[in-house]
Amino acid sequence: MQAKQTTPMTELERLERRMERKWYDLAMAEQRNQPVHVLERMYDAYLAALDAFIKYQRTGRAA
Repeated sequence: MQAKQTTPMTELERLERRMERKWYDLAMAEQRNQPVHVLERMYDAYLAALDAFIKYQRTGRAA
């Protein structure tokens, strides 16, 4: 029986997962009534992850 081979995540996939995780973490923190300053910091982290994802995607290396 042959072992199932997994391909390594591409950089674009890694950035996308990071961005999605930051958004999920922010949503959960908001539901847990975290202080506004914490939510703002988490939102800034999400925006940074989104920016990295978009920049990488625009370089054309995503094709």
